[in-house]
Amino acid sequence: MLGRLLLSIFIVAALPQMGVAQCRIAVAGTACVAIPKPTTPRPGPVEIGQVLERGQYSMLMNARYYGLPTVSDGWVYMRIEDEIYRVDWRSHEVLERVTHKASRNW
Repeated sequence: MLGRLLLSIFIVAALPQMGVAQCRIAVAGTACVAIPKPTTPRPGPVEIGQVLERGQYSMLMNARYYGLPTVSDGWVYMRIEDEIYRVDWRSHEVLERVTHKASRNW
C-alpha cells in the first residue's frame, strides 16, 4: 500500500518535467533536434483537373481502412506514387488530393 502511494506521488511529481520534454524518447545526456517543416508544399505527381490515362494507376481499395469516406457518386480513390487522389470513375479526371485526410496507417 505504501509502495503504491509512493509510486503514484513519484509519477505525479515527474509529470511536469515529462511534459516539458519535446522528444519522443528523452534520455539523460542527450538533446533533441527539431527538423523544420518545409514552408512550400511539395507539388503532387498530377494536377487537379488532369485526365489520367486508363490502366496507368491503381485504384485504392478498402478506403475505410485508411480512414477515408466510402466511395460514392461515381468517383474512386486512386494511388498515384505515394499520394491518394479522388478521381471521377468515368472520365478519369482528378477531382481532389486527399492524402492529408487519410489516417496514420497510410
